[in-house]
Amino acid sequence: MKKLFVYFAIISLFSAGAVSCGEDDDVRLSGKPVKIKCSDNTDVTFSYQGDRPVRITENGFGLTTEFGYSDGDLSSLSSWPTDPIIADGGTISTFTKEADGKIRIETIGFFPYSIVRVMEQDAGGFPVKITDEGRYTLDEKGVKKKERDGEYYSLFSWDASTGQLLKEEVCNIATSQRVAVYTYKYDRAPGVLSGVDSPLWLYTYWNYGRYFAFGTYHVLFFGHVNNLTEVTVDDTLNDRHEVVKYTYDYDANGFPVAVSIQKPGAETLTIQIQY
Repeated sequence: MKKLFVYFAIISLFSAGAVSCGEDDDVRLSGKPVKIKCSDNTDVTFSYQGDRPVRITENGFGLTTEFGYSDGDLSSLSSWPTDPIIADGGTISTFTKEADGKIRIETIGFFPYSIVRVMEQDAGGFPVKITDEGRYTLDEKGVKKKERDGEYYSLFSWDASTGQLLKEEVCNIATSQRVAVYTYKYDRAPGVLSGVDSPLWLYTYWNYGRYFAFGTYHVLFFGHVNNLTEVTVDDTLNDRHEVVKYTYDYDANGFPVAVSIQKPGAETLTIQIQY
């Protein structure tokens, strides 16, 4: 489904003029993590301006991601390799709200083309569909030209009472045939990102591109309300069928401070969360 590209296109998360939560702060607000440490030696730090995320830094061979805002709304995500020895790999995704309520998402980077996707929301503000519109290039006159049509769209089902994503169904645009289904279960504890001020459509787009990363710390970005406890993957296109489970340790206020991720046939990954 070519979703591996999406990971690099949207592994970005927040931007510009950051005011970081310093190490000498006396108070850490739960629901707004400042650092994640994983048993696979991955360290991730978060910076904020107020409750808005502005930067995420993945140490080592990861990415640094910044969130750009315009007129108070999130307008872009940009990312580049954190390690300076890596010369390329940066991307920027821009978000343009259209008059009909759709959000046009265009991603450009080190590749000589851009990828365009369109997100649709229902009357309640829940994102219900993301369509891969296609790939575009610039001709010799600088005019954008469609090079290839998109292949897939995703449909999203929600629990309106909690705001939690329950299911994503991936379908072929040409045939409307369903090729993959991802279903989600949650705990009732406040989510690891429940104190972060970001729009629901961003989390939807973020999670849409991370279907393959359920066995890494990226799964924590589902936790904008409660915390993900189980993902069932039924991906006929890539012949992937599995259940990934998550077990949490909580602090005295009920917020997660650690999670163990168990994928079938893989070692358990443990993540420590600092607020």
